[in-house]
Amino acid sequence: MIRQGSRFLLAAGLLCLLWVAPARADGLHVMTEVYPPFSYQVEGEPRGFCVEIVRRILDSLGRPDTEIFFYPWARAYREIQEEDGRVLFPMSRSAAREAMFRFVGPVFEDTLYFYARKGAEMHIASLDDARRVRAIGVTRDDFYHQFLVTRGFANLDVSTCQAHDFRKLAQGRVDLVPMGEKALAQFVGRLDGLDPAMFERVGPPVYTSGVYIAFSRSTPDGVLGEWQQALDDLKEAGVYDAIMNRYFPVAEESLP
Repeated sequence: MIRQGSRFLLAAGLLCLLWVAPARADGLHVMTEVYPPFSYQVEGEPRGFCVEIVRRILDSLGRPDTEIFFYPWARAYREIQEEDGRVLFPMSRSAAREAMFRFVGPVFEDTLYFYARKGAEMHIASLDDARRVRAIGVTRDDFYHQFLVTRGFANLDVSTCQAHDFRKLAQGRVDLVPMGEKALAQFVGRLDGLDPAMFERVGPPVYTSGVYIAFSRSTPDGVLGEWQQALDDLKEAGVYDAIMNRYFPVAEESLP
């Protein structure tokens, strides 16, 4: 027979579970890295194209006070694999990542190229040419790193962030660095002592990837559905295009 005190403790425990479960369902830990123009900080405040999109989604879901945490990519990438309730953006989607994460998007699309120091006369006509250079700077566990590893590149110089990759490139410590075309100018332009004019695109496009908001594999379907619908609504209402045009204005010469 269950004693009165035991009944009280059992009831209290069940009540606690009822309160904790919703908190876990809603308490997403949202992460990004310093990767301008998509995500960066100004006086400690999150800014950037993807940050604005995620902020709009959170507002529409009634969670405007959700904090966005900035971590080195390798740390955030490890957390989203090991912990429940993690969100990481922006993340390129690949076949290998399909079984590791769940995705909302696409948030944008970008084309990957190799970049060299201006005047270095790097003649890259194919991936085989790139495999023969001395060293290619990549960031640990980011899409570019994983993409090149799966294609047999053994000449990779691995760092903790893309800022280090471009500093190495400027110093001649690596020969190439991969980067999305949309990101290059604004990313390098925010690095002290570096200028986009110091680098040039070499060779043909390497890869075009869709970029998404990634979630821990255990994230419920309902959460994914809410986020996807909120993003779709932003696109339908023209809000997405307005934000895109502020960060990536269309050059006049490209207009019809």
